[in-house]
Amino acid sequence: MGRLILIWAALMGLFLLLSVSRSETEEVRQALVRFMIQISPGNINRSANWGWNLTSDPCIWQGVVCNAISKSVRIIHLDKLNLIGVLDANSLCVAKSLTHLSLNHNQIVGNLPEGISNCSQLRRLFIRGNNFSGILPGSLSKLSNLIMLDISSNGFSGELPDLPRISGLVGFLADNNDLSGRIPEFNYLNLRAFNVSYNNFSGPIPDVHGHFNASSFSGNPGLCGKPLQTPCPSPPPS
Repeated sequence: MGRLILIWAALMGLFLLLSVSRSETEEVRQALVRFMIQISPGNINRSANWGWNLTSDPCIWQGVVCNAISKSVRIIHLDKLNLIGVLDANSLCVAKSLTHLSLNHNQIVGNLPEGISNCSQLRRLFIRGNNFSGILPGSLSKLSNLIMLDISSNGFSGELPDLPRISGLVGFLADNNDLSGRIPEFNYLNLRAFNVSYNNFSGPIPDVHGHFNASSFSGNPGLCGKPLQTPCPSPPPS
């Protein structure tokens, strides 16, 4: 009888160990695999330790970091991996605990989708050096937890969405795109990093309170005012 109790206790311990070692729900695992299929059509040729499949724990996948206690996916860091597909935000944002997404220096194409706002806990979004194009989604301003946004060196066009609405934003890098219109009135006193150089912005530069120099605004032929050397034209007489 005592031996049976020991065996039963050992089996229960093993069951509990397996249940806590498996991290995300099946729904999240399936969604992240869909995300990877879309962003990396050649995923089948990755190395054995790549992961990103339905039979392994997302916490051991390459580029994934999970919360130590809840075992939920917190960070996805996939820089310089020759990703050549599109960003499927509807699948990605099923991972509700995601706070950090870095896809720098790949070859991702298409728009940054409106559905990115469903990653509501996102604090850092880095997509520098890809082939994104089109207008930035207005839903970006709904990412109220965002503190850092880097969209540099892509093909984004059109006007910026209402990013100053994100009160905690401390960094915005958008150099080397095709963005246009006026530069919004950010809270420049809160910003630690800011660069919109080499776009097609026009009009007077907002007062940046001396926090940023001309290099943050150069390469926009239509911009005028400090810190550039180009003065703004005087308003016409009334």
